[in-house]
Amino acid sequence: MTDLLPFLISGLVAGSLYGLAGLGLVLTYRTSGVFNFGHGAIAAAAAFVFYTLRDREHLPWQLAALITILLFAVVVGTAMELVTRPLATAPDAVMVAGTVGVLLLVEGVLYLVYGDSTRTAAPYLPQTGFHVGGVLVSWAQLTSFGIAVAVAVGLFGFLRRTRTGVAMRAVVDNPRLLDLTGQPAERVRRGGWALGCGVAALAGILLAPVLNLDVNLLTLLVIQAFGACAIGAFSSLPLTFLGGLFVGVLASFATKWFVHPPWSGIAPSVPFLVLIVVLLLLPANRLPGSRFGRRTLLAAPLQWSGVGRAATSAVVVIGLLVVPQVVGTKLPVWTTAMAYVLVFTSLGLLTWGSGQLSLCHGAFLALGATTMAHLTAAHVPWLPALAIAGLATVPAGAVVAIPAIRLTGLYLALATLGFAIFMQDVLYPSSLMFGLQVNVSVPRPHLGAIDGGSDTTLYYLVLGIVAVLVVAVLALHRSRFGRLLAAMAESPTMLATHGLNVSLTRLMVFCLSAFLAGVGGALAVTQTGSASGVTFGPVQSLLLVAVLGICGTSRLASPLAAALLFAVLPGYVSGWGVDQQLLAFGVAALVAAGVLANRDRLASWIGAQAAGSEFRRQRSPGPAPWPARRAGWSA
Repeated sequence: MTDLLPFLISGLVAGSLYGLAGLGLVLTYRTSGVFNFGHGAIAAAAAFVFYTLRDREHLPWQLAALITILLFAVVVGTAMELVTRPLATAPDAVMVAGTVGVLLLVEGVLYLVYGDSTRTAAPYLPQTGFHVGGVLVSWAQLTSFGIAVAVAVGLFGFLRRTRTGVAMRAVVDNPRLLDLTGQPAERVRRGGWALGCGVAALAGILLAPVLNLDVNLLTLLVIQAFGACAIGAFSSLPLTFLGGLFVGVLASFATKWFVHPPWSGIAPSVPFLVLIVVLLLLPANRLPGSRFGRRTLLAAPLQWSGVGRAATSAVVVIGLLVVPQVVGTKLPVWTTAMAYVLVFTSLGLLTWGSGQLSLCHGAFLALGATTMAHLTAAHVPWLPALAIAGLATVPAGAVVAIPAIRLTGLYLALATLGFAIFMQDVLYPSSLMFGLQVNVSVPRPHLGAIDGGSDTTLYYLVLGIVAVLVVAVLALHRSRFGRLLAAMAESPTMLATHGLNVSLTRLMVFCLSAFLAGVGGALAVTQTGSASGVTFGPVQSLLLVAVLGICGTSRLASPLAAALLFAVLPGYVSGWGVDQQLLAFGVAALVAAGVLANRDRLASWIGAQAAGSEFRRQRSPGPAPWPARRAGWSA
C-alpha cells in the first residue's frame, strides 16, 4: 500500500485540477446550453497571460493571478456570451463547429504571440512541505488542492443559496419565465460565462507550473476534464468535482500499472476512457441535452436538373481536368486536395447526411495511411493495398458506432473525441500503426503502363478514384438508404416504429464513412510519401469538422470547397503556417457557425424583404404613359 501512496497523492492533486476545470465547463453548459470545446484553450490562454504578467512585467504572483482571473471573467466571459449566443439552440453540429472555432482561434493567437516552443513556468507556490508515510507532500500541492476544494464548495453554495445562482440554474430551462422575475436572461447568461471563464483561468494558472507552458498540452489536459463532467452527468457540480478526483487518481495509478509502450499511453487516455464508459452506461434521460432544443441540420436535396447547374458542374469538371496544365509546381498540393475531397465527403455523409457527429476522422485517416504503408512495404500491389486500407478502417468505424447506438449529437461527438485520443496515445505508437518511430512511408504506384511516379499521372489517378467514390456517395444519397438516413436524423423513433433497425443503420453509415476516410488517408500519404502520427492528432479531427462547417451543408460543393480551403489555400498563401491556419480557420468557423445557426432567421428575413418589395411594387401606380408625361412636362 505504501508504494501506491505517492500515486494517490499526485492523483488527488491532479484530479482536483481536473475537477476545477470541469466545474467551469459544467457551469457554462448549464447556464448557456453551449458545451464549449474551447474551454481548454481559454485555460491555456490564462496561463500564458499569467506568465506574461509575472515573469515579463514582474508583478507579484498574487496580483498577476488576480488580474488574469478578473480579465478572463469580465472580458473573455462577455465575449464568449456574445459569440455563443446564437449557438444555444443551434444544431449540435453547428454548436460543435462554433466552439471548435474558439479553440482554433485561441490556439492560433497563442502560437503567433508566444511561438510553439515549450516555456518553463517557474513555481510560485512553496515547494517545501511535510512527509506522509515517507512521501513528501509539498505546500504547493496542498494549496492547489485546497483552492480547488474551496472553489467547488463556494460555487455549489452560490448556485444553491443565492438568487443569482438559482437564476443561473433556471436560465436555460425557461429564459422567458426568468425575464418575468426581473432578472434578464442575457445578464444571467453573461454572469455564468464570467464565472466559467474565471474558473478556467484559475485552472490554467494552477496547471502551468506542473506542465510548463505548452499550448497544445495545456489545451488537451484541460479537455481531460470531460471525463469528470461525464461522471457529473454534465449537470452536477459536486459529482463533477468528485469525478475529477476519481479520474486523477485512476490516471495516476495507470502510470504505475502500465509502464511499457504502447500500454504507457493508457495513463493519459484514462479520462477519455472514463468519458466513453460513463456515456455508454449513463441512462439517456440523465443527460441534459434534450432541454436545449437541439435539432438536426441536414443538407438540401440534390437537384440534378437545370441548365445553370449543369453548366456549373461542367465548368468544375473541366477545371479539375486542366489543373495539371495550369498550376505548375503546385500540382502535389492539388493531388492532396483531391484525396481530402473524399475525406470531407465521408465526414459530410455522417454530419449532413445522417445527423451523426464524428470527432475522430483523423484516426480513420491515420489507420488508412498506416495500413497502406505496411501493405506496400510487404509488396502488396497498390490497388489491392488501397482497397484493403479502406476496409481496415471499417472495424474502427464499427467500434465508434457502438456509442452511436444510444448517443447522438454532442455526447456522440464527445465519445468519438475520446476514441481519437485513445488511438493517438495507445495505438499510434504500436507496431500496428506508426510504431516507435511515429512515421511511415508509402511509394508511388506503378500500375502497368500507368507510372504514378509522375505528378501529373498520380493526380489523374487520384482524381479518377475520388470521382468514382464521390459519385457513388451522391447516388447513395438519392437512394432509399440515403432517404432513410435523412429520416433517421430527423426522427429515429418514428423510423423504429415503422420497423427500421436504427442501430444497424447507424452502424452501416459509420462503417461506410470510415471506409471512405481510410481510402482518403491512403491516397493522401501516397502523394506526400510519408506521414507521422502528429499529422492525424485529435486537433486535426476538430479542424476537419470546423472546415466542413465553414463550407456549408452542400453534399457536393461543400467537400470540394473544404478540400480546397484545407489543402490548396495554405500552399498558395505566402507565410501560411500552422499558426495562421489555426487562426484563420477559427475565425471562419465562428462566422460560419453564426450564419448556420441563424439560417432559418436569415431566410425568413430575406423572404419578408422580398415579399415587402413585391407588395410595394404592386401598390405603386407606376409611371404615367409617355404622352401624359410629356404633357405634364410641357405644362
